[in-house]
Amino acid sequence: MGSGIFILGGITFITAFVLFKISAFIFLIQDIKEGKERSWLKLFQVFVVDLVILIVGVVGTGILFMTLLKMAHG
Repeated sequence: MGSGIFILGGITFITAFVLFKISAFIFLIQDIKEGKERSWLKLFQVFVVDLVILIVGVVGTGILFMTLLKMAHG
């Protein structure tokens, strides 16, 4: 049961993060249509930061869900 709660926490964070990235992608498409220049280095930096946030967020949310489960069940 514990690992299921941990996985649920991770899935919750991934879902929220993906919805956030979809909205950011829509703004990126609008910038491209307006002719604003995007460098590949900047996009790669965004990718690395997003990857770190995703890893830390999934683990952190999983730990939070596990902590709440243990507190609720003594």
